[in-house]
Amino acid sequence: MSEFKIIETQEQFDAAISDRLKRDREAYAKKFEGYKSPAEIEKLTESLNMQIKALEDAAAATQQTLAEKDAEIAKGAQYRTDLEKTRIALAAGLKIDYADRLRGETEEEWKADAEMLAKDFASVHIAPLGSPEPSGSGGKATSEQFAEWFKDTMNI
Repeated sequence: MSEFKIIETQEQFDAAISDRLKRDREAYAKKFEGYKSPAEIEKLTESLNMQIKALEDAAAATQQTLAEKDAEIAKGAQYRTDLEKTRIALAAGLKIDYADRLRGETEEEWKADAEMLAKDFASVHIAPLGSPEPSGSGGKATSEQFAEWFKDTMNI
């Protein structure tokens, strides 16, 4: 065995235990390798929370964009529906204003409704609201003027 020496100063004490402290630090470093300190955990948590917030913001922006696109798609579908109803109404001989009044969900239903309206309007005779004769000198209306007036009155 080695001879015992009395330690009289702090420097002597530090020198005597430095090897022991070094070995203990290395052993604990190996034992807790891969673990994080509370400060490191807090930094990582803060970083992850910032990433989560950024992803939530991106998701909200994406949802907003999708909602806008869905609204545009719905608007486009409504335009196509209105265009098709207008085409069907005009093909049936109806005024363009009657396109909004066509009932149904499909093109066939709109066509059937347009044909029914056209038949109903064809069977209705509207009484003249005024004289077909031109006002003014009291002259007689020509047959062309009367035919034009009749067409306007009957919406033909």
